[in-house]
Amino acid sequence: MPRLTTAVMVVFLLSMLATVEADRLLDPMPSSMIANDFSLPDLKGETHQLKEFKGSFTLVNFWTKDCTICRAEFATMNDLKAQLQESYDFKIVAIHAGGKAEEVEKILATNPVEFMVLMDRNLELGSWGVPTLPTSYLVAPNGSFAYRAVGTRVWNSPVMVDFLRRVFDEYQQEQESIQN
Repeated sequence: MPRLTTAVMVVFLLSMLATVEADRLLDPMPSSMIANDFSLPDLKGETHQLKEFKGSFTLVNFWTKDCTICRAEFATMNDLKAQLQESYDFKIVAIHAGGKAEEVEKILATNPVEFMVLMDRNLELGSWGVPTLPTSYLVAPNGSFAYRAVGTRVWNSPVMVDFLRRVFDEYQQEQESIQN
């Protein structure tokens, strides 16, 4: 029963935050700031680097297993990915701060994700400037930071999805005009 109560409260808080956050979906970042590459293992131990995602818009989400609101974002991220992946080259990467893969796997058994989860066991990504968890960065296809979200977001809200579609479309138009 306590889990059900907690789940209901999380859903309520997220819906309240969606209303509050609608005015500032994501904070813009200077386009001159390039995201530092990383080399981190996934849950199976295979190493991945940010440069693997170059050419795609990539939402990089920092979280930890002890952060309830971090886990609550996963369902909205799954839905966001489903809504955007057919029309755009869009990826999501969740980076767990600290801990062991086994602990994260237990959390993901009840909070399944449709995107890659990497482990920053030794907290090596301090250069990304993560002030709190959750924090997410939208990295542009050229590797620069585009936007940052400090705190939780309802990623699949119609306002957020429309905002990201505009960002992706404007970027594409800008790239086409540079090529012509």
